[in-house]
Amino acid sequence: MRPTLWLIPFVLLGTPIGAQQWLPADSVPLVRRAIAARTDRDGDPLLAGWRAEAHGVVRFSSVIGHGGNPVERVIKVDELRVEVYGEAPNRSKQMITAWRDTTFLPNRVSYHRDHLGIVTNDFGAAIRLGDGDEVRDVPHPLSQAGAATYRYAVGDTLRLGTGEAAVRVLAIDVRPENPAVPAAVGTLYLDLDRASLVRFRFTFTAAAYRDPTVEAITVVLETALQERAQWLPWRQAIVIRRATSWLDLPVRTVLRADWTIEEYQVGLGHPPNRFAGPAIGGLRRPAPDSSWTMPIASALDALPPTDADVAAARRDALRAIGDHLSGLPAARASADGVSGVVRVNRVQGVRVAPAFSLAGPGGLTIAIRGGAGTSDRGLVGGLNVTRAMSGTVVGVELSRAVRDVADESVISGTLNSIRTLVAGDDRLDWVQMDRAAVAAHHDFSGLTAKLEVAREHPRSIATAFSSLGGSARMNPALGGPAYTVLRGNVSGQFRERSRWMMAAEGSAGGEGWGRVAGGVEVVSPGGPSTLSIRLRGGAATTFVPPHRSFVLGGRATLPGIPHRSIGGRRFAWGELAWTHSATIPTPPFPFARKVVLPSAVGLFVAAGVAGGGVDGVPWRPSGRLEPVAGLRIDAWGPILRVDVGVGLRRGTVGLTIDIHPDWWPIL
Repeated sequence: MRPTLWLIPFVLLGTPIGAQQWLPADSVPLVRRAIAARTDRDGDPLLAGWRAEAHGVVRFSSVIGHGGNPVERVIKVDELRVEVYGEAPNRSKQMITAWRDTTFLPNRVSYHRDHLGIVTNDFGAAIRLGDGDEVRDVPHPLSQAGAATYRYAVGDTLRLGTGEAAVRVLAIDVRPENPAVPAAVGTLYLDLDRASLVRFRFTFTAAAYRDPTVEAITVVLETALQERAQWLPWRQAIVIRRATSWLDLPVRTVLRADWTIEEYQVGLGHPPNRFAGPAIGGLRRPAPDSSWTMPIASALDALPPTDADVAAARRDALRAIGDHLSGLPAARASADGVSGVVRVNRVQGVRVAPAFSLAGPGGLTIAIRGGAGTSDRGLVGGLNVTRAMSGTVVGVELSRAVRDVADESVISGTLNSIRTLVAGDDRLDWVQMDRAAVAAHHDFSGLTAKLEVAREHPRSIATAFSSLGGSARMNPALGGPAYTVLRGNVSGQFRERSRWMMAAEGSAGGEGWGRVAGGVEVVSPGGPSTLSIRLRGGAATTFVPPHRSFVLGGRATLPGIPHRSIGGRRFAWGELAWTHSATIPTPPFPFARKVVLPSAVGLFVAAGVAGGGVDGVPWRPSGRLEPVAGLRIDAWGPILRVDVGVGLRRGTVGLTIDIHPDWWPIL
C-alpha cells in the first residue's frame, strides 16, 4: 500500500540558526504535544499492527582529501531486503530476507547488526547506534529526558500537499542546553495537527560518541503519512565517518546505509511470537539469491555522495552550538600522508618531520610540526592555529617547508622517495619556503572559497643527497627575494564527480607580479564505460618568481614528452580519456576474499603548450602544441595506474607506473 502523502524535498529560507531564540520545551507548545504523544503512544486501532518492505544499500567507502575536493572510493557494498513488522505502542521486528554483497577493494569489513536494518519508532526515548558501541543513551529531543536536556528554536511553517490531504509542518531546531553532554543537534519537522515527527536530520555532540574512532554520525529520518492517520518510516540515511584515533591523516572511512520503506499493510494482527527474539533476525550473512534482477553496482548509481550530508549537518550544528563536534580524541599525531612524516628527496636526504594537533573548545585547533633532513641538516616545521566559526575557518601560519614547484602532484610521495633512495631519480623540483600567513576559508553548499595574505621568502636549495645508486641530478635554483602576496581561490562541484577551480595571486612590491590559473574536470556518470575531460590553464606576468612558473611534461601531464621539459609563464593543457571495465587477474591481496577486483582499460589523448620563458629554470617554452596519445590501465579497485604515452610530434615513448592518483594524499 502506498502512503497517502509523501514528504517531498524542500528548502528552508529562514532565520539563521545562530540568530534564533532558544527556548525550553515548556515554552514551545508543539514540542510539549509531541513529547506527550510519543510518551503516551497507545496507537490507533487501525495501526495496532503493520507490515512493510524495506530495501537498503549499505556502502563502506574511503574519502580521501584532495584539498577542497574529496574523492570517495567505494570499498564494499551490501544490498538487503528486510520485512519490517510493527505494533503500537512501540514494538517492532525486522527479518532480513535477502542479502548480497560485493567488494571493490581488499577489506575485512563487518557491520554492527543494527546497521543492517531500519530505525523504527524514531529511536524511542533514547538514541542508540552501533549496538550501543558508537552512541548509547542519548536522550531523544521528543522524550521526557530530552525536555530537560534540550533547547528549541521555532523556524518556518511548510504546507505539504493540497486540498484535504494538505499537512502543515513546522521546522524546529534543537540543541543541548549544555554542549558538553551527550546529545543530538539538528532540526525536527513536526506535523502541526498530529504533533508527529515528519523528518529529523541531526548529528551529535562530541560527548555522545563512545568509540574514539568515530568522528561524526549524521542521521536523516523521513516518514510518510499512512491512511491519513500516522507517520511511519519512508526513507532513512545513516552516515558514520571514522578516522584513526591516534593519527590524523587526509583520509576517512565512511559507512552509509540508505533505506526506502514501502508496501505498507496496516491494521494487521500479529501472532503472539512475532516479536520474540532479537530485534533484527533473518539471514546472518550474504547468501546466493536469484530474486535480484539488477547488478549490485547499479544500486550505487542513484545514491548521493556521503560528504554532502555530513558537511551540511556539521555546518548547522556548528552554527547551533559553536563548539568542537568531532568524536575523535582532541590530541593526535598528524601527517599529510606517509611522506608528510618521512620522505626522501635529493635536497634534504631522509627527512623526518613528525606533527601533532590539538583540538580545543570553540572550534580551535593548534598544529605543530618540526623536523630536519639528514643531508642538508636544515630545520623545517611550523605552527598553525585555526578556528572554525559557523562554516568559516580562520587561521595563522608560521612555517618553513621544502616544497615542489608544481601546484598539483605528479607522483605519489612514497614512490618518489623510493626512486630517490635507490637511483637518485627525484621527479620533483624543490624550493625552501619561509612563510607567515593569515587565511580564511568558507565552505558553502558545494563551494569552497579561500583568501590569504602571506609574507613569503623562497630560497634555493641545492642537491645534497647521494642515493644507493650514485648521486642525484642537480636541483634548479628557484629562490628569490621576499614578497608579500594576496591569494584567493574558489573551487567546487557542479555535479557528482565533476569539479572546477579558479585561483589568483599577486604581489605589489618592487617588481610586482600576478598569476592566475584554473581548471575543470568533467567525468561521465558511472557505468561500464567512463569518459573524462580535464582542462587546465594559467598565465603570469613578466616578473613572476621562478617557483611560481608553470611546468609540463612526463608524469601526470604529458606521458611521452620528457619529464618537466616544457614550461614558462603561460600554459594550457587538456586530456580526453575513455576507459572501459575489464577483468585483470587479481594478485593475492590480503582480505580480497578471492573476488575479482574491478579494473578498467582505455585510451587517452592529451596536449599541452607553454610560453613565456622564465630565467634560471630548466623547462623552456614549447613554441607549439605537444600532443600525446596512449593506453591507460586502472587495475584492482583501482589501486594501480599504468600510462603508456607516445609524443605524436617527437615520436618519443613514456611509461609511468604508480599507485592510482586518488590515493596520493595518503602516500
